[in-house]
Formats: sequence, structure tokens, C-alpha cells
Amino acid sequence: MSLFVSLARQIDQWQSQGLLDQETADRLRFDVKTRHNGFGMGGVLAVLGSLLLGAALILFIAANWDVIPRIWRVALILFIMWGGYLGGAWLQQRSENKLAAIFAPSLYLLSAITYGAGIALVGQMYHMSGDMTTAALAWGIGVLIAGVLLRAPILTAAALGIGGFYLYTVLSELGGQINLVASYRWVLPLYIAACAAAIIYTKADKAMHLLAMLTLAYFLALYFDLESAVTLILMIVLGTILIICQGRWPAFERYSYGFGSQLAGYGLAALLLALFIFQVEHKGVFNNYEAGADAVYSLVAIAVCVFALIIAGEKSGQLRWFAYAGFSLHVLYLATVTVGTMIGTSGVFLIGGILVMGLAYLVTRMEKYLHGSAVKAMSVHDGEQQP
Repeated sequence: MSLFVSLARQIDQWQSQGLLDQETADRLRFDVKTRHNGFGMGGVLAVLGSLLLGAALILFIAANWDVIPRIWRVALILFIMWGGYLGGAWLQQRSENKLAAIFAPSLYLLSAITYGAGIALVGQMYHMSGDMTTAALAWGIGVLIAGVLLRAPILTAAALGIGGFYLYTVLSELGGQINLVASYRWVLPLYIAACAAAIIYTKADKAMHLLAMLTLAYFLALYFDLESAVTLILMIVLGTILIICQGRWPAFERYSYGFGSQLAGYGLAALLLALFIFQVEHKGVFNNYEAGADAVYSLVAIAVCVFALIIAGEKSGQLRWFAYAGFSLHVLYLATVTVGTMIGTSGVFLIGGILVMGLAYLVTRMEKYLHGSAVKAMSVHDGEQQP
């Protein structure tokens, strides 16, 4: 609701500035007033309620597992699962109803939880061979297929969350020592690619953040599995390519289905994360001089943040904030390491405070500059389109 209030105020401001006429402003206000967001506070509470209800049903079934006849156990699981899917699909068709839009995702999520519990309970009941990793993968694939068939964004997001659980089971079951022929190395990339396609098909825009985090987690798991710098170099290369494409390839936003800004931001995050791991482990030619290695890697990270801002800063707000965060943290770290060896604690706080204030000033000036550049570019583009 706060988003719609701010939009209404923005419309008033645009009208007072002469950017909108009375008729257009009234139509926009009416659209804002009548539009509802299915994932507002009511949607959040409905999803939380479905999670609690799913947990309650699972605990109830598990607690009374020996009392319930075998056929009724399976029937109960199937009834809850299919009832949630069919009920959610029916509510999804009534998208003009606000309550329907709120409770459809919660029913879908309840079905997804029941499906995962059903895999575990039925496997235990019939003594099926397998492990938690295989069950988690089957759970994720089933939820992903349901999300595609029902075009349900909440199920696509749930499949990505289950993908993270699958990766966790791989690491935990093997005690952190992943076998060299572990299937996750090729299974998870295919799973991530399928989820990416599902995000585009189901229009699950918010799930792109989960996809990026799962991809970063995969690269980290791969690095600690193989203990090879090649993985970190691959992260640096991919991150650099995404940043350059966002900044210098005009068609990148179109070919990335509108996710170019987010991809560039997470590309920078992957790049900085790889540099941080290099810095922590002091790989390369600086192994014998840790202080020098820290300084060099921090300076490189600062240069990367500046490079990203110059290349794609005005086109990606998410990239800007990753760049600001990385730049600030490394500047403060350099100040702590270098200044802290020369002056006392109070001096470190004094220098740190001055640096933070200076960084705040630089970030504010950079935001104004990038905002002005974006507005200017938009004006030039609009002028070129006019006859």
C-alpha cells in the first residue's frame, strides 16, 4: 500500500510540474487506486499461514503414521497435494478477486510442501532405496514442473529454494568432502538453467534474485570442492562480461528478458566475491607478504567497483549499490590496516568517521551524476524519435 501512496504523490508532483495534464493524471490515479498487489501484507500472511499449516499437517501425519492405514496415508497426501494445486489454479483464474490473488499462492505452496513430505513419508513406508539428496532433487523437479504447468511464480521461487536445500544436502551428507564424481556438478547447472527458463515463462521476476544466489552458492561449493582457482577466475570472467554487456550492449536488456540490470549487479557481486576469496587465501605471488597482498587485492577491488560504475552505473541501480558497498568496505579496510598500525584506536575511529562522511558525499554526488546522465540520455533518445 505504501508503494501506491508514493505513486499517487509522484503523480501529483508530475502534474504540478506540468509533465501531466489533468485527464492523464486522473486516469493514472484511478489505475493506482484500483490496482492491487497480490503480494502485499495479506499475501505475506497467507504464505506464512500456508507454511504453518503445511508443517502442522506433516507433523500430524508423522505422529499418527502407524495408526493410519497405508492406503489412507497415500490418499491423504495426494488429496492435500492435488487439492492445493487445483484450488490454487481455480483461484488464479479469478485474478480480478483480491482474495483469490492472495490465497492462490498459499495453496500452491501448501501443495509443494505436501509433495516434499509425501516423498519422504512414502519412501519410508515402502522402504524405498535412496538418500536425502535424491529426494530433495526429485522434490525440486516436481515443484518446478508444477510451476511451469500452472504458470505459478510462487512455485518457481519455491523450486529455487528447494534447489538451495538440495545443494545443502549434498554438502552436509558428505561432511563437506564432496566426491570427485558428485552428480551435483552437472545436475545443478541444468537445474539452474531450467529454473531460469521457468522464471521467464511464469514471469516470476522476483525469483531472479533467488536464481542469482543459488548460482553464486553453486560456484562457491564448486570452488571449495575442487580447490581450484579456475572456478574463481570463471566467476571473474562471467561477472566482467555481464557488466560490459549491460553498459555497452544496447540490446542486452532485451535479450536478457529485462533482467540485464539484475544480472549486471550480481555479476559484480560474483566478481567481488571471487576477489575476496583470493584476498583471504592470498593466492598468487603475494603469499610471502600478507599485508602487501591485502593492500593489492583491496586496491584491485576498488578499481573494479569504479570500473563497474563507469561502464554500467547509470543503467543498473543494483550494480551501483553493490559497487558502493564494495568500494566503501575496501576503503575502510585499507584505512584500518594502514592507519591502524601507525596511530591509536581513537585515531582509527577519527579517520574512519572522516572517510565514511567522505564516502557518503561521493556516493551522493555519483547518484546525482548518474541520474542526470540517465535523464539526458532519455531526452536525447526521445528527441531522435520525434519526426
